[in-house]
Amino acid sequence: MKLPVKIAQFLVSAMLILLPVDLPAQSAQLIDQILGEAQLSYGSAAYLILGATGNIGEDATRQEAVETFIEMGMGLPNAEIDDWLTLGQYSLLLMRVLEVEGGFAYTVSGESRFAARELAFLGVIQGRAFPGMSIDGARGMRILNRTLELREEGRL
Repeated sequence: MKLPVKIAQFLVSAMLILLPVDLPAQSAQLIDQILGEAQLSYGSAAYLILGATGNIGEDATRQEAVETFIEMGMGLPNAEIDDWLTLGQYSLLLMRVLEVEGGFAYTVSGESRFAARELAFLGVIQGRAFPGMSIDGARGMRILNRTLELREEGRL
């Protein structure tokens, strides 16, 4: 049975008005948690990167972000959602998802240590940039923002 167009439009409008509008609040709460992480986790990195690139919705969870990474073929092998990431691993994820071209060593090997060195060379990572060092959530967000900024400017 087909509903007349006017009735369908009314029903959709009524549903939208009556739905609770807390999805962005959930997202903001998760972002606050990520920014407060002393060491950035794999799930949080997946959420930040995929959320910023529009590959997941605002209401997605960290688990859904990791699953999306895996579906895209860009995840880290054997990494669990709560595993802490190194700067090199985070750099590798950024370069894969944002399709940042790397230098010779990164292009040939595709390894995380060369991804971190490449992002440091390009000016994305500022300050200390040892591939094996841990990073906190706030630094992960700064690196992501810098990557997106330089990409928008056409410098990546």
